[in-house]
Amino acid sequence: MKRKMKEQLEQFVQRHMGQGKRAVVPARLQAALALLEKLRDLPSLTLEDHLARKGSSGLKSHETFGDRAHARLGIAAINVNHGRRSSSLRDWGQELLDMVAGGGFAKLNGQAQQNAIDEMQGVFAAPLRSMLEQEPLSVHVRNRSAESVIRDVLKQAEEKRKTGDVAEYLVRAKLFLRFNLETPVYPANKSDRKARGDPDARLGDIELATTVFEIAVGLPDEKHLKQIDNALESPDIEVWLLTRFDRVATWTNELAEYLETADVRRVIVTSVESFVGQNISELAKFSSSEKTAKLKELFHVYNTKWIDEVGTPGIRVSVKQ
Repeated sequence: MKRKMKEQLEQFVQRHMGQGKRAVVPARLQAALALLEKLRDLPSLTLEDHLARKGSSGLKSHETFGDRAHARLGIAAINVNHGRRSSSLRDWGQELLDMVAGGGFAKLNGQAQQNAIDEMQGVFAAPLRSMLEQEPLSVHVRNRSAESVIRDVLKQAEEKRKTGDVAEYLVRAKLFLRFNLETPVYPANKSDRKARGDPDARLGDIELATTVFEIAVGLPDEKHLKQIDNALESPDIEVWLLTRFDRVATWTNELAEYLETADVRRVIVTSVESFVGQNISELAKFSSSEKTAKLKELFHVYNTKWIDEVGTPGIRVSVKQ
């Protein structure tokens, strides 16, 4: 692969494989690997030829080609569906194929074409290898309050600049554990998609019945304030704003200034630590031994239902013995 082509692909990774200022999204890297792998069987450089069906966001035999790519590269898959559900493939897939075309792929034959795919896949595999080498979050759960354990997890996540992801997945895991309630598997912070014309854009990170949950671990900002205001346009909606324990007062004051008085009465501001931790204590019937078991159960749900699907190994939670 020519140096210029490699640089273009690396720039493509930074431009399309991330989410705003966030680090690269593993689902997109895996989907790119699967798409390039599919070129080995079908060397078409038109995205529609590779999709499962017209308008789909997944490739035909997506997981099959994903497994094949990972086996060829000798790396584990970060999520089992290889990004099929959350890769935004249609937003960038054709651009990637156009770059492949620009590199002269169609003029290559036989082994030269296979070698070109190997080299291109190597660009997308590099950040995946880096993610796989990350150490998981690790916490002690015995002789501590559930709230303290969740606080510890979020503090470690902050060091990896992944607090928002971890907070949202913990909230989803808590809702599953508390109500046996499945919530859709989305990457964190993917709720508001109105700007992209999504007719099914959600009002917040999680919607249950007439309640919207918005996870905002940072300081108050215009985006979140406006999103909460928009959600409250329906008179039946109640909003739970979940933030860090030391930012509850700040968010409460900011919302009081931003919203109408009547709307403020339909907003509950509390911490992720309290929202998750209190339910764990209640589910454990306030028993210390049962609390340890429930925390382990929470992290098992968190790891298997969200991290294995849309997260990264570096934010798995490992319980120290």
